[in-house]
Amino acid sequence: MLVAFWSSAEIRTGVTTNTALISHFYAQRYKKKVALFENHVPGRYGLEDILIGKKQLPFLFEEPIYYNRNNNINYFYGLMKAGLPVNGLSNAALRMANGRLHYFPQNSLNHDLFDYEMNKIIDRLLDELNERYEVVFSDLKRTHTMTTKKIIERADLLFINLPQDDIDINGILNEYSLDKNKVYFIVSRYKSASDTKFDELMSEYGITEERISYIPYYESLAGICKNGNLASFLIKNLWSTRREKSYELVSQLRKLTAYIRDMAEKQEEKELSI
Repeated sequence: MLVAFWSSAEIRTGVTTNTALISHFYAQRYKKKVALFENHVPGRYGLEDILIGKKQLPFLFEEPIYYNRNNNINYFYGLMKAGLPVNGLSNAALRMANGRLHYFPQNSLNHDLFDYEMNKIIDRLLDELNERYEVVFSDLKRTHTMTTKKIIERADLLFINLPQDDIDINGILNEYSLDKNKVYFIVSRYKSASDTKFDELMSEYGITEERISYIPYYESLAGICKNGNLASFLIKNLWSTRREKSYELVSQLRKLTAYIRDMAEKQEEKELSI
């Protein structure tokens, strides 16, 4: 199952952070092998920076994979472009969440070149990943590039990240001709004290609680991500209780990952019935 995270907002909505939060939490909670990749040149903080702090480490070692900065995913991209068999693709991944989350890094610095090259292999890459993993998570660039369009088209579930105080859900759906049946909305950095109330938002746009959630404002989250400590934070707080500061954030992650799990199970049942 392909799960994509995207936003059309001009301001930052934490798409990359939300992708990291939810994919890692899912892998850890359900003990499933999942894939993760960003379909764009990393910004100030990419997925790898947020999860393990790339800038602080010259290399990483986690049995049984040795990963360095040579970006050996390019080797497999080359095989795909040539139409050759791809074996051992998971060896190009950086492994987290006790080896369950496989992150496929890319270090390109040129946005246009990255999209041009990725467009040559995107269908093959998605096919290869979907064949090997229960869920494939993708962090998408806001700009509607060729590969962004392709991934949105192929996604089984699209998380649209929204800013709390500048929301136009109908405008987004109409402008980008999105399939409402596979859309799920996330209000990012949600503050309960804001003029925009969550219940009022659902009522205004006729969205059921099943199709919308939020990532609450969590004061220390920015620092946790900046220092590459998100993975350790999530592992520590996986079973957070009501008396803990992280409870609201973790409760929303439980809701979001439970929805993904339900969708994955339904898809699996559908495939078995064919």
